[in-house]
Amino acid sequence: MELIKELEDKLKRVKQELSSHKIELHQTRGYLQCILQNTNDMIFATDVDGILVSFSKGGEKVLGYTWNEIGGYPIKELSASPEEFQEAMELAERQGSAVRLEFPFKHKNGSTVYCDVSLISLTNTKGQRVGTVGICRDITEWKKLQDELMRIDRLAEIGRIASGIAHEINNPLAIINEVAGWADTVVDDAEGLKEEDRRELKKAINDISEQTRRCRNITHQLLGFVRPTPPEKVSFDLYKLLKETVEFLKPELKYSTIEVVLDFPPEAVLIKSDPKMLEQLFVNLITNAIHAIKEKDPEKGIIRIKARRMDDELEILIEDNGIGIPEDKQDKIFNLFFTTKPPGKGTGLGLSICQNIINKLGGSIGFESTPGEGTTFRLILPYKE
Repeated sequence: MELIKELEDKLKRVKQELSSHKIELHQTRGYLQCILQNTNDMIFATDVDGILVSFSKGGEKVLGYTWNEIGGYPIKELSASPEEFQEAMELAERQGSAVRLEFPFKHKNGSTVYCDVSLISLTNTKGQRVGTVGICRDITEWKKLQDELMRIDRLAEIGRIASGIAHEINNPLAIINEVAGWADTVVDDAEGLKEEDRRELKKAINDISEQTRRCRNITHQLLGFVRPTPPEKVSFDLYKLLKETVEFLKPELKYSTIEVVLDFPPEAVLIKSDPKMLEQLFVNLITNAIHAIKEKDPEKGIIRIKARRMDDELEILIEDNGIGIPEDKQDKIFNLFFTTKPPGKGTGLGLSICQNIINKLGGSIGFESTPGEGTTFRLILPYKE
């Protein structure tokens, strides 16, 4: 009887310990599941053959796939470089862990997602390998930021080079202009020239002088645009500034049917603001309108710029009949580095810069767009002190 009682006591203690272990196991599984459900990182687990046995909710957000779509799938097939990923998995198996600071994965929509990857080889209590755990942090936006900062640096360097070239061009232009003036005097004083020859020579000299002035105007506009200047508020005619901006963008319009219409009141539109900042703002918006029209390729492209006073504010509308902005992208267009243009065609900086400029000047910017029909940007600026 005593032996039976002793066995019953031991069995009772074992049941209590087992119950305690079950509770602890349940809590641990709950904690693990909570981590997998709430982390923003892509956390996965595979068996020894690299087949997915677990995938976090963060992973679903990072790659766009649900667990039902990829459960039981080889993890290496989700990477953009399956062979390299397999090598990383084998390295983790040999060394116990492996780290790759930048590894490309394939998103469900076909895009590439870059992740900071850490792989850990899993072993059981007997030291046998049972699989691999991966922790992947999405660094795609950071990589884009790095790429765009490099692009900005190149653009800044191009600006500095362009400034130097403009200065260099001005010197021979000045000489050409002086020679043209001297040639004009020689033609006037020349004896024995037929009147018809004199007129042709005068016309040629005038053409040289006109084109020289045009080149100098272009270099001055270029220098004014790239030269950094501190913010300042001065009084100026907004209509005149817009005309000069459109003139500056004529090379963009040269081989197109796009017409720019300035719909302004007859009197001068005087405003106290920063002309250089507004020039950059208008260049960005009008250039975007030109590209949108060219992408749509209508028979007659029109950019209409309107201005009207409203109490102590000025409303400026820049309308185009271009391709428009897709509805699913309209809430992102002012985001830094976001662009609707294809890779290599846009930096995603223009509209973000426009918003920053308008905020510095105490105004606001908004837009309305209908895909396939066009876009209207609405600027509100204070014009009184």
